[in-house]
Amino acid sequence: MSKNLMSKMYSLDEMPWHKDAFVSKVKMGAQEALSVIEGVYYEKRPVTVFLNGLQQETDDFAIIRSAIPSDPKEAMLGFVKKNYNILQPVEICSEFDSNVQEPVETIGFLGTGEKLFLCWVLPGFDVNGDEVKLYGFVAVGYDGKFGATLYVVTVRVCCANTWALAVQEGENTKSEGRGRIWSGKHNSHNLARDLGIWMEHVQEKAVLKSQHVSDIFNSMAGKAIEGNKDLSSLLFKIYPDPKSLPFDFPEKLREEKQTVLDALKEKAENDRVVVEQLFGGQGIKITADAWGLFNCVTQYENHVRMTKKPANYSILFGNRANTMSKAFGVINDWVDNGGGGK
Repeated sequence: MSKNLMSKMYSLDEMPWHKDAFVSKVKMGAQEALSVIEGVYYEKRPVTVFLNGLQQETDDFAIIRSAIPSDPKEAMLGFVKKNYNILQPVEICSEFDSNVQEPVETIGFLGTGEKLFLCWVLPGFDVNGDEVKLYGFVAVGYDGKFGATLYVVTVRVCCANTWALAVQEGENTKSEGRGRIWSGKHNSHNLARDLGIWMEHVQEKAVLKSQHVSDIFNSMAGKAIEGNKDLSSLLFKIYPDPKSLPFDFPEKLREEKQTVLDALKEKAENDRVVVEQLFGGQGIKITADAWGLFNCVTQYENHVRMTKKPANYSILFGNRANTMSKAFGVINDWVDNGGGGK
């Protein structure tokens, strides 16, 4: 796993895997957290060329990162045009403290300062003691390519790999209140203001949504699945058999296509059997209710199912994520309709 950190990052309560962090047991705002690590300053400097015996300015500017104790030489990070507006780290932290007014979870810089990350825990919820966490994630680039973006993700960003994973999740998640929430370009003179307003918006929406989602999951926890009929019906909707071949399908292709469908049907049957076994007590400890079934599906998709594709990708936004989202909808609809096969 790659950390690719410019210097020590800030982390609340826990030491990241790379152990290259200032860990605080005291909650801090973003400005205070930035002050305990190596904060940096960025500036634009005109790019010049030696032409006809004279140094002449071009229309390009270089982004320069200031010297820091761990790297006492300035660093050139990229090239931009005149209208590029640098969003300084201290501005980001100030907007966060003013608008979110919550402790920062992590903050740090990647590479030689090309990227900044700031992460905070959004209002969460718990179901039967199980905590569900989401994070607000601010990603800002200083390389002339990556702008400023605000995401809501499930990844706690602390290194280059978790940055990439969080961005990938954010760009591929399309559910309401998740994924990429806002993005801005560095040519906007209102960039800091707009980022602050959107961070405040995310925080306020998360407060309302956490209660809503908590109510849904607790409703699941209050609805027992008492018979095999209801369990089988729910599992069949989550893992359905493939549709049969239509009557007018070409005869010369029928056998080949039927072989594929038979394999898909066998796979769906196996999925239902394994999740039913987990629900019956062969998996994590659960209660025999709708919430327990949802946890069995997530356990199967996250930890049991075998796949040739990278597990992290599939869990976050591949077929596994789609199945878990489908299971949430199926089970929630069953609870809303009073159960009993409605």
